[in-house]
Amino acid sequence: MPRRRPTRFRPDSLARLRTRVAALERDKACAQARLDSVLSLTADYLWEQDTELRFSYISPTYERLTGLKVSSLLGQRREFGDRYDARTEVWVTYEKCTAAREPFHDLDFAITAAEGQRRYIRVSGEPIFDGNGGFAGYRGVGRDITGQALNEQRIEQLANLDSLTGLPNRSTFLLELQHALARAERNGEPCALCLIDLDRFKVVNDTLGHAAGDELLRTMALRLRKALRSSDLLARLGGDEFVVLLEGGDEGLGFTRVTDKLLAALGEPVVMQQRSFHVSGSIGLSVYPQDARDAAGLLQCADAAMYHAKGSGRNNAQFYTADLADRTARQFALENELRRALVNDEFVLHYQPRIALAANRMVSCEALVRWQHPERGLVPPAEFIPVAEDSGLIVAIGRWVIQAACRQIDTWRRAGLPPPPVAVNLSARQFASDTLIDDFVDALRLYEVLPSQLEIEITESALMADPDRAQRVLQEFARLGLRIAIDDFGTGYSSLSYLKRFPAHLVKIDRSFIRGLPQDGDDVIITQAVIAMAHSLGLAVVAEGVETVEQLTLLRQLGCDEVQGYYFDRPLPAAQLAERIVQARGVAAA
Repeated sequence: MPRRRPTRFRPDSLARLRTRVAALERDKACAQARLDSVLSLTADYLWEQDTELRFSYISPTYERLTGLKVSSLLGQRREFGDRYDARTEVWVTYEKCTAAREPFHDLDFAITAAEGQRRYIRVSGEPIFDGNGGFAGYRGVGRDITGQALNEQRIEQLANLDSLTGLPNRSTFLLELQHALARAERNGEPCALCLIDLDRFKVVNDTLGHAAGDELLRTMALRLRKALRSSDLLARLGGDEFVVLLEGGDEGLGFTRVTDKLLAALGEPVVMQQRSFHVSGSIGLSVYPQDARDAAGLLQCADAAMYHAKGSGRNNAQFYTADLADRTARQFALENELRRALVNDEFVLHYQPRIALAANRMVSCEALVRWQHPERGLVPPAEFIPVAEDSGLIVAIGRWVIQAACRQIDTWRRAGLPPPPVAVNLSARQFASDTLIDDFVDALRLYEVLPSQLEIEITESALMADPDRAQRVLQEFARLGLRIAIDDFGTGYSSLSYLKRFPAHLVKIDRSFIRGLPQDGDDVIITQAVIAMAHSLGLAVVAEGVETVEQLTLLRQLGCDEVQGYYFDRPLPAAQLAERIVQARGVAAA
């Protein structure tokens, strides 16, 4: 059999082959260019991976979306470097599907784009198999969902964070508290809640407006955050209430140190609208597991302790004790009864005479509200006034006092008695009311009472909550013709620079200094200094709480103008005070 000659490629055949290959390459390049051009017009990008899940193709749209060079990604796996955010739930699904050679859909990855910004892409893919059924890789599509993802994050923040302060909100805090209680039970360690309520927040809010109130809340949130450890959870429950979750530590000293820091942070002056405000805080603490073993119980206990802190003078912290629950229940019941008392007109005024030392006779009196309860009789002011303050009912009660004082002046006048000037006390919340001036004007007009027959008493601390506004309000009172007394003088700022700003007529030395006279040398010095300071400004001085002849004698020697106290009279009903008017003026009773 003859042997076949080997086929030889002629030079012209090799050239034609090379030309053919070049044409195929050009056609392939053109086809790829056309594909890339078409894909660049879409919002999605295409990608392919080889059997090792390394990228073998990524369409140009990816580069436009992320700024990342496609050439730098080819040959890399999806999880290369730190470009992808390895969020557990996404990667578990991705790795599970690719290991099983199954398709995956709508997996959201967070990546770091070329300029460092965060972008989010949504990827779907399916496995590729060759003609023999062998695995050849993956292909799929991706889409930029950054806008959607950011919107979802904002919605989540709105659901979980307080929009004003950026702190966790109530629902988020309660969820974290549940986790903390579970940890505390496992580890056998205590944890504590600190419920914080801002003192005098309503004064700022009512005085400067809600924008200033919002600014104050943001400021206090920052201060509280700086005073805490990074591991402590701070949240805003709503209004002017914040709450802190403290984990670990002991049940006494460790938690007390934290509250001391919080109180110090809250107590710093706040400057807003070129004014300085002093806003403190009242803190109630409850401890797991001794006070309660669930979230609702701990919050309830902390709330009771916080109200106890307010009732103890504010600007302090109190631990929950078992008797506070009953006390809180009584306070809520008392608040409801106070509301009914306003409707049913159960309040009465008693009057305590003020005695001029030079003339040794009554020259005025102070109106003091009493609650004539239909079942319990006369309720002491110390029992219901703090509840009225906390609930805001003190404003309505104060308005009633103004009306009742003017009505009583008119009654005495119609009975033929020359009525003495009557002083009414203004609470801090009442002083911040926008209707305060109108309340006085309306009462004076209704009962045809001369302004000189009415006097207002306002404490130093109430004035200094907002000195600028206090100055404007007191000037308006002075223009109306009302006398102004600064009450409890000596317990607050007692500064000459502050005192001379206000158009006051007299100051009342707080009874806490009078009580120690004449034995306590410090009280003697303070009393003497207050009298001298007031007289230097042309102000009269009244000493409260005078109970002994020794006190009275010393006050005469120090030059005090008027005195008031049990040495002369307790607060009297209107009928008994009428008898004192007769004695003081020598007028026969009608």
